[in-house]
Amino acid sequence: MVKNIFVLMLVVFVWGFYGCSGSEKTTKVVTEQDEQASLSYYLQGSMYDQQEDYAKAILEYQKAIRLKQDGAIYHAMAKDYAILGDNQQAIENGTAAVQSDPSNRTYHETLAQIYVNARDLEHALKEFNEVVRVDSSYEQGWINLGRLLQLQKPDEALKIYQSVTDRFGPDADVYFQMAQIYNATGKLDKATDAINGMLDIEPGNFEVKKTLGDLYLRRDSVDTALRIYGELAERQPQNLELRAAIAHAYLVKQDYDRASEQLDIILRKDTLSVDDQIKFGQIFTQFIQKDSAVAPYAEKMFMKIRDEHPDDWRPYWFLGAIDNIMKDDSSALINFTKVKNLAQWNAEGWVGIASIYYDREKFDDAIGILSEAKKFVPEEFRIYFLLGIVYQRKHEDIDAATALEKAFQLNQRSVEALTALASVYDEMKRTDESDSIYEKALRLDPKNNLLLNNYGYSLAERGLQLDRAMKMSKEAVTQQPDNQSYLDTYGWIYYRMGNYQEAEKWIKKAIDFGSKSSVIHEHLGDIYFKLGDKDKAMEYWQKALQFDSTSQSLKDKIQRGSL
Repeated sequence: MVKNIFVLMLVVFVWGFYGCSGSEKTTKVVTEQDEQASLSYYLQGSMYDQQEDYAKAILEYQKAIRLKQDGAIYHAMAKDYAILGDNQQAIENGTAAVQSDPSNRTYHETLAQIYVNARDLEHALKEFNEVVRVDSSYEQGWINLGRLLQLQKPDEALKIYQSVTDRFGPDADVYFQMAQIYNATGKLDKATDAINGMLDIEPGNFEVKKTLGDLYLRRDSVDTALRIYGELAERQPQNLELRAAIAHAYLVKQDYDRASEQLDIILRKDTLSVDDQIKFGQIFTQFIQKDSAVAPYAEKMFMKIRDEHPDDWRPYWFLGAIDNIMKDDSSALINFTKVKNLAQWNAEGWVGIASIYYDREKFDDAIGILSEAKKFVPEEFRIYFLLGIVYQRKHEDIDAATALEKAFQLNQRSVEALTALASVYDEMKRTDESDSIYEKALRLDPKNNLLLNNYGYSLAERGLQLDRAMKMSKEAVTQQPDNQSYLDTYGWIYYRMGNYQEAEKWIKKAIDFGSKSSVIHEHLGDIYFKLGDKDKAMEYWQKALQFDSTSQSLKDKIQRGSL
């Protein structure tokens, strides 16, 4: 009996909703019999929707729409097609629904969401604008419009959010969205105001208050952040994220003992996982490069974790990373070797060991460890990239090219791999391929300073596109004004242009920075020869030979006493 009453109520409700929808799409006369049959199919489709059998529901709606073209039916089909992932059919039916009844806010809202799902943000924005045009009192419609604008036009989104608070009053979600925009654009004072607005609405919200503390910390108002964190610590003394934030604040103040105390407070919990301990230790590790005084505290933490979890590779890796930052290669090598032995499947140990060998210029050792690594991590980009640049340093260009080609296959968006490969091809005199790869890399990252320097130097060496080479080199020098190689490239392009005075200025600057490069000293010798000062030319050629006694072309130049 109850079921029959429910069905009757459903029929009455749907009939009212269905019959009051917009005008028909065609001029076809709908008989009472057609209308009743259409309603019956529509009801059956609604029942299938309740059962989440959307494909069967659509079939019923299609029968209904053939008898009576009604916005409610198009709208129902649009939603079901969207659920099934057929965005094109969803858009077609959603569009038909809004055309049938342009004043129906729900139809516009559904179509807008379908466009969002289809990543057609332009049309989604148009529909969300229609939602608020149809019903300007609909607060959620304005918020949805702001959320979409936030992705492309954050300033316009802020105006929308401000108008929402002015018109409808304070709203926690609106303040949160405003805070996100201000935070992303570096307007931390305004982000703070927005979070304070949230706290006025939800004064007891722990996460919101912690976010406020985080903002003050980012604004370097460390004492204010610590005051807020202290209030929260009284409520949740064992909260790991909070203790990490407090530790961070004390590290900023260079109060390392109090920072370290925060982990001790947390460790009193017997249930603290190794993952959480490592996460906490990472906070200290990231400060080491800013202040080496943090290193002993970070090292102490990871030693404790290592001693409690000797079979976990991660504390050894962090200890190796700390050693690396502190230039203790011997200890770093021991820790990275332990990582390799505990987790051969993980690239981190192999990469750590190879990097140390590379920095020590033990290239054969680096090649040995990387060649072994390929057996265990055969698809790891970093292994092949490192192998390529090690071979490049050894001037074994064929092997370097092979390794770097594999690295590029594994990561086709790596500008570093492309730049190295282009340089190797250049050394092999495969200049067409080299230029093609340089151009590909430039499309990925037109401001990459190493790429700009290397490509500029390659063009200069061949006397090609010197104006373009100069612009690229200038950008590289602007980014790294103390880089000796970049200064040499900049000066060498002037040399190729015949401006020897400017060439001398920039290459001499590279040498004044302490360069021990044979190439740079040879370049300065060449410049002095062009300036007519043969004694200085010979002086710098001789210095160049001291740095590279294997260069036959340099020996010939000295013997001739000329270029």
